[in-house]
Amino acid sequence: MRRMLPRRIGLVSVATLLLLEVACAQDCQDCPLPGRASKDAKQLYVLLRDRVRIEQCRSFVRSFLPDGITQAVRIQYVVGGNCRDTLVPISSILEVGTVGLGLDDHPRIFPILPVRQYERRVRPPEPSASFVEVHAIGGVTGKDISVRRIGSSQLFPSLEVVVAPFGTWLGKRWALGLLAGASSDGARWRIPLGGQLRYWFSPQGEITRAAGYQPDSCTFNEQTPLVLGDDYREVPVPYTQLDPSAAYVVDYREQSSGWQPFLFLEGGTFLNTDFAGAGKDPSLNPEEYSQWFLGAGAGTTAWKWLVIAVGYRYQRLNVRTPCAICPPSVDAPDNFIVNTARLHCVLFKVGVHFRF
Repeated sequence: MRRMLPRRIGLVSVATLLLLEVACAQDCQDCPLPGRASKDAKQLYVLLRDRVRIEQCRSFVRSFLPDGITQAVRIQYVVGGNCRDTLVPISSILEVGTVGLGLDDHPRIFPILPVRQYERRVRPPEPSASFVEVHAIGGVTGKDISVRRIGSSQLFPSLEVVVAPFGTWLGKRWALGLLAGASSDGARWRIPLGGQLRYWFSPQGEITRAAGYQPDSCTFNEQTPLVLGDDYREVPVPYTQLDPSAAYVVDYREQSSGWQPFLFLEGGTFLNTDFAGAGKDPSLNPEEYSQWFLGAGAGTTAWKWLVIAVGYRYQRLNVRTPCAICPPSVDAPDNFIVNTARLHCVLFKVGVHFRF
């Protein structure tokens, strides 16, 4: 029994080392091996033109040298159970082979060649930074604690439109919009008119350069050649032999896509509709009549058409009511007084976003 124990310990140790080596091999493979390479990656090697040989290669990834001009290959390989990688100019690779797959056990050679380079013929025009938004707003306010309460609702729905027609007049991160809509205060409807200043966290109306290997950086020596449309022109490269199954493509994309968060500051005045108590005349204190709002918040656009925002708004509203305690007047037998409500509101906005 004692003699069997060291053997079992040895077998467990060997099995553990094999498992660790397999796990390392799996972690050391950003790309699958090219072509019909053997699953036994220990037999895959790279021979450089200076006769340096790299054994146990696990993966090849197309890349560039730091100069951004010379095509290269990032080689991942295993040494002593550890994954390593090195960046090699693609012109320095003499051959990549797998022992034991060819005729008479000769190495099977896999060509690792550079690719053609293309760029879009015409840079697309920069997209417009002007936009229009339609918001459905749910608002929540505190209680009306003014001395002369006017019965302001604590919940009020609103509908607003923001039009920002000035494009990049303030730059690619700032936008100035005109605001209008309809806001309910209980049974009273008012029309907010004002403006909104918006700050985008990412530039708007901008085209950025996007470059990369197509169909991906893992493609080597595939049978199907890559075909690009007439929108791209070929850029000369200093190589004679090329791999037709992949290409390096320079394209241009719109920056303002996906989630686009922003901050906003808004303010303006209110116009009244025809409700009881609208306006300042006749009243005993018309100088106190002033309706306006000021707010701020944060939001985001998504999928280029949806806008969501939350914010705070201070609103000053007026309603003219009869004054029961005021002395009678010959000029105005029915005296009225301007009442003021100062409301602190939390707004939740959801709507649609269009560029024009």
